[in-house]
Amino acid sequence: LSVGKVIPPAMRALLESGEININGFICPGHISTIIGSRPYNFIAAQYSIPCVVSGFEPLDILQTVFMLTKQIEEGRAEVEIQYKRIVKPEGNKIALEKVSRIFKIVDSEWRGIGNIPLSGLEIQDKFEQFNARKFKVEIEETIEPKGCRCGEVLRGVITPPECSLFREVCTPENPQGACMVSTEGTCAAYYKYN
Repeated sequence: LSVGKVIPPAMRALLESGEININGFICPGHISTIIGSRPYNFIAAQYSIPCVVSGFEPLDILQTVFMLTKQIEEGRAEVEIQYKRIVKPEGNKIALEKVSRIFKIVDSEWRGIGNIPLSGLEIQDKFEQFNARKFKVEIEETIEPKGCRCGEVLRGVITPPECSLFREVCTPENPQGACMVSTEGTCAAYYKYN
């Protein structure tokens, strides 16, 4: 019952959806520490959208926004690494080898998007004795509360205030969807800082 995700296919799904207009991607530093920056190359090459792999400190994020803005202003679409102190284009080869030895890539469900081919990680068959599926745990389907537009928020189709539940029914004390449950959720952050 692994919930590991493979990010580039989800990014492609967002781009292919036709729902959103993306000017640039701030790529996740923690994931890129393992996978490197090369898996994002298709975004710049096929969609002409700039990408910058970012660190987490305030100055990292400011520099990342500057780098993205500079690419856009110069009409460039490249994959750059702001987080050079940790991330390499080729990633961490040892970690990648271990991940591919233990896990296989499978189709996976994504909240707010649906099933994305080849976007999840599941334990390899040869390690099935460690797979929690053998316990036959029934996993309930996640159903968003009526009126919750968390999926649209996650996809960048709307901002949190465009959801009728935001601040009215849905608050950090009474979260209605995943975007408000976690302090890292989009709605929770919007609630706190806007």
